[in-house]
Amino acid sequence: MESSPQHDSNSNPEVPEPLTDEPTTQRSRPQKPLLLFAVLGISFAGWYGWNHRAEIVAVCLNQSVAQARGTGSSPEDAGFNIKGLTLPNDQVRSGGVPKDGIPALTNPKFMTVAEATFMKPADRLAGVVFEGQARAYPLKIMDMHEAVNDKIGETSFVVTYCPLCDSLAVYDRKGTGGEIEFGISGFLYNSNVLLYDRTGSGKTDGLWSQLMSQSVAGPRVKEKLITLPVELTTWEDWKQRYPQTQVLSTDTGHPRDYQNRAYAGYFSNDALMFDVNKHDDRLPNKTPLLGIWAGDQKRAYPVATFAHLTEVTKIEQELAGKNFTLVYNPNGKTLRVVNADQDVRWMYSFWFAWYAFYPEAELYASATAENKNAVETKQPETTLETKKKQ
Repeated sequence: MESSPQHDSNSNPEVPEPLTDEPTTQRSRPQKPLLLFAVLGISFAGWYGWNHRAEIVAVCLNQSVAQARGTGSSPEDAGFNIKGLTLPNDQVRSGGVPKDGIPALTNPKFMTVAEATFMKPADRLAGVVFEGQARAYPLKIMDMHEAVNDKIGETSFVVTYCPLCDSLAVYDRKGTGGEIEFGISGFLYNSNVLLYDRTGSGKTDGLWSQLMSQSVAGPRVKEKLITLPVELTTWEDWKQRYPQTQVLSTDTGHPRDYQNRAYAGYFSNDALMFDVNKHDDRLPNKTPLLGIWAGDQKRAYPVATFAHLTEVTKIEQELAGKNFTLVYNPNGKTLRVVNADQDVRWMYSFWFAWYAFYPEAELYASATAENKNAVETKQPETTLETKKKQ
């Protein structure tokens, strides 16, 4: 709001002078030349930023300019082997960072519960237990790295997390073609991270889809990954059940701020950063869920479906003749799998991403724990093409 006009000495003489010894001043209006210079300055900054984007990316990612220039408009341009690509080429898109611009971790360091003072009770994490050893991978670290190549005893595994899809899966790294070390390609399909096999070099590097759990291009195309048990839970819940857990250390060798979630703004609304090829409006895009499959049958369990429960509750389930138990914890609003038959597999995801990859999957819609296998009737899907026409 503008302040009252100043007194003009040529105006009505009956209006008294201000009762102050301070001199009165006239409000100056912005000058057109200044506005013009401002517009030109902004335009120049935009032009400069675009033409020097590699240098800017390099500074932000603490990389050399040569590394930053590795970002290509296609995986082939970026140096990946796309032989046998099983995805629509026009739907594989750059996420805006170069190969290894998001640095996956290998041989990570860990700390004790007492040392993990950077963790808050409600902080989310990926939790695994292999060969009697529990480990926690905080999502505020995973945001910055998306894959951790790790090993406990004889179990070699990779923890993968895509913050765009809130998708979490753990895979056995001992594939049929030999042990794999995964990196982040910088490319996406259906807004989901495409990993790459960095045990090779140069153009031998093939691409792997996290949500598809398989290779989608390169020397090992169509090779399946074996999922391993994982939980998506809170620090408070995990450390209570596993007080001797190891915690992924913030000493990663990369200068990053691990105190807060990097994608907090993205999680605060339902908008997507990248298009997906199929869409379903039965649930909000970013509804968290647990996706479970056995054989060719898949089912999605939205965590919110169990929000009416006020105590830790076990829900017995069956899918494709296989039995498993879900455990819902109302304190952290978490869902996990226990006592699963062999060949029952699972991962976590947002609804939009799960549906984009698995539109044929059942959607669990039970309002009570007693309704053992309630599923909602599938509604007509909205494809990317029809969405653009609307």
